[in-house]
Amino acid sequence: MAGSNWLAAIVMFALLGGAATIYLRRFRLPREETAAGIAALAGMRWRDFIHLLLAALNKRGYERVFDPDAASADESDYLLERDGRRWLLSCKHGAAYVLGPAAITELANNIRMRGAEGGLLVTPGQFEAEAVRLAAAQGIELLDGARLWPELRPLISAEQRAAVTAPALANMRRQFVLAWTGALLVAVVLLLLPPREVAPDAGATSASTRATAAARTAAPAMSPAATASGIAAASAPPTDPAQLEQRRREVTRVVGTLPKVDRALWSTQSTLLVYLLDQNADPMPEICPLLEHYEELRASRIQLQPPSGSTRPVRFLQCHTY
Repeated sequence: MAGSNWLAAIVMFALLGGAATIYLRRFRLPREETAAGIAALAGMRWRDFIHLLLAALNKRGYERVFDPDAASADESDYLLERDGRRWLLSCKHGAAYVLGPAAITELANNIRMRGAEGGLLVTPGQFEAEAVRLAAAQGIELLDGARLWPELRPLISAEQRAAVTAPALANMRRQFVLAWTGALLVAVVLLLLPPREVAPDAGATSASTRATAAARTAAPAMSPAATASGIAAASAPPTDPAQLEQRRREVTRVVGTLPKVDRALWSTQSTLLVYLLDQNADPMPEICPLLEHYEELRASRIQLQPPSGSTRPVRFLQCHTY
């Protein structure tokens, strides 16, 4: 019935749009804001960055100690004190840093030379996995860009925060529009599908069967050739190449807006390449109804490409066989 198509379209529109909104707000936006914040910290002047960092550590209870031996020490090292114990702070300013075990070993040696009990190694960049394990054994706390930005963000003025996060927010607004537009296109496709036939109830089945048998006896039989011709005419794809290409583009655009999908493209005439956001995602239940709508695309091969860095292999699937 037409009403069921409307209901399915409304439910699908709300589910897809809502799921995309939740994903963008809870996962995509924080990642983009953090990336923008890290870039802003790396772009600060050293004096502004270290003052901001010392203010954040002061909220933790650390106080800077002016050590008379500091003149001969590294200018990026600062002696701190908390609860009567001393700590050595070392900073590597720049988002391009990827610090390894050598940086941990160097700081551990400086800690012993300065008589401190522990240390903090801070950088807007990143740490190698081996450096993280070594730091834990040496009693050194690591603060990289992803952990540093949330701690320094409240200490930046509202105007500076707005300037840093404005590009990420603008990009999210565009993503919201695309997501809801994609949800609307899926809803329109559902509306265009032929309505489902409602199965008769059990009480009317036997009477309907008898009536159908009588009608078949009385009516002349339709030839198999005529039946096949009618089906082909009803489901035949357009012959215009431009219209065929338009249908293929529409499929990639709609598939690319699904919550589990990063983007989609046709790698060959018969293979739809789908880039996943999550290596465990299975978007086939949403993709197959879209392809089934087009006779020339329903048997296409689906290549599910896991995210970059994933160890899961590429999967090749089909919604419909020839």
